[in-house]
Amino acid sequence: MRNKYRIAILGTGGVGGFLGAKLAAAYSSSADTEAIFIARGQNAQAIKENGLKLLTPTEEITVQPDMLAEDTSKLGEIDLLLCCTKTYDLENSIRSLAASITPRTIILPLLNGVDNSEKIQQTVPHARVLLGCIYIVSKIIAPGVVQQRGDFYALHFGGNSAWAADMQKLLQLFNTANINTILEDNIEEKVWSKFSFISPIATYTSAHNICIGKILESDEHKAAIKGLMNEVVTLADTLSIRLPADCIDKNFQVMAKLPYEATSSMHADFANNKPTELETLTAYVVKKAATQSMQADAYAGLYATLLER
Repeated sequence: MRNKYRIAILGTGGVGGFLGAKLAAAYSSSADTEAIFIARGQNAQAIKENGLKLLTPTEEITVQPDMLAEDTSKLGEIDLLLCCTKTYDLENSIRSLAASITPRTIILPLLNGVDNSEKIQQTVPHARVLLGCIYIVSKIIAPGVVQQRGDFYALHFGGNSAWAADMQKLLQLFNTANINTILEDNIEEKVWSKFSFISPIATYTSAHNICIGKILESDEHKAAIKGLMNEVVTLADTLSIRLPADCIDKNFQVMAKLPYEATSSMHADFANNKPTELETLTAYVVKKAATQSMQADAYAGLYATLLER
């Protein structure tokens, strides 16, 4: 009978690598908790050989997980699954982990987008699926090396009140690992608030090949971003999700805290001819707005531009 609480991190990119490094650093010698990385390819090979290195503005750490799983069929049961993969890989990745997911398993998606929990619940109906999001600027700069930049990041999560005790346990786990974490009473509002930030920025930086610093220097660019944010807020309202009145102002405050040259992961994926999250971050707004008989002209125009690529 196993006696360790098993945390598995699906994806060791910018988000998963950051969280995985923090968790492994905190629990690598723990008698009751273990951190497992689910990774593949060059990244997995680099971690096996040299560990996972995390660079932040305040520290540099290198860690080895308790287990690095490339073959998920041998993973065994897990208690907490942090989903940090790209959205286009989400459902297939969850299916590959079905044998490890029990009715006790808690799944916390920390991907871009607003419908990830729904997708996961449909794929593994017996699991306990939370809602979550993370504000962070981090990326892989080399296989096995993740860099977090800026002086601001925060993980937000929440869910079914019937799981209150389990969510308190997760909060303690994250806090012990020195991960800035907030347990939210209204997590759906927070997920959509984050979407009102990341979706416009990903769409606009990708369509115009521009960084956040240049956006903030231009009244024209700022007005265009604000127009996209307004369409997301209006869409949320049609879905009976009331975002704070100062949501857009706060988005601009967050933008001002980011490094000048920061863009978005979707912008980087377009630039490097990689698969993108266009369907999650741009098309979702266009298509969902259509189901609500709502106009989303700014999104529709940029979506058409990005589809041409």
